[in-house]
Amino acid sequence: MNAPMNDATNAAAPRVLVIGDTVIPYTVRMSARAKRQRLVVTPAGVELVAPVGTPEAAMQQLMRHKRRWVFDAVHAVHERHRALLAQRYASGAKLQVRGRWLTLVLHEAGPAEGVTVALRGQVHLSVPNTLAPDARLPALSAAVDAWLRGRASDDLDRLGRAWAARLNVTPTALRLTDARARWGSCGRDGVVRVHWRLAQAPLAAMEYVIAHELTHLRHRHHGPAFWLALAEVMPDWSLRKALLERWEVNRREL
Repeated sequence: MNAPMNDATNAAAPRVLVIGDTVIPYTVRMSARAKRQRLVVTPAGVELVAPVGTPEAAMQQLMRHKRRWVFDAVHAVHERHRALLAQRYASGAKLQVRGRWLTLVLHEAGPAEGVTVALRGQVHLSVPNTLAPDARLPALSAAVDAWLRGRASDDLDRLGRAWAARLNVTPTALRLTDARARWGSCGRDGVVRVHWRLAQAPLAAMEYVIAHELTHLRHRHHGPAFWLALAEVMPDWSLRKALLERWEVNRREL
């Protein structure tokens, strides 16, 4: 969950990684700011970022060494985003909030500026009767996402302050993100970013991401010192990390 960098890069032609019967295209990006090779997997594809001057043999060796990781990561990312795109907005459908699947209840309302969302045991959506049929789904989706973002913003502010105090660090800012391949990041400018979709994850998982990124204000790596610092304030970090990973895999299940 390291912070993204604005690198000066040179794009390379797409290549392929063959794993059994599976062919995974990937691109190579040479970066003047990269200190080591790293792999980035998003719904848009697989990218190998390497320092300028990295030998071709070294890049090929990394891809061979990481082939199983790449295969699993591509599958996980595709499943994650397919689940999010498959969200239905109808009475009786389910919406995940704080790791729990809650039932959606739609109410027809009089003229209003837009769809409103309220949590009362179930997630209640009030839909203006003046809304055109072709505008209904986009309006419902936008309203629910805005509501989730609001919850995520409140949680990030509250939890971010609490965990920053425990770690004795001061982030420049706490912000939401919609990055496609990271749940959180900590920029070198001291800004901690957390994905707004974590409003749908168990609270303990979101807390792990927040504390993890705040710990990077003390240690900009994932070496032993980093994990010791995190364990000082969150002794059960490994259980929370496992909870986050299980949520990623299982959140479509009802």
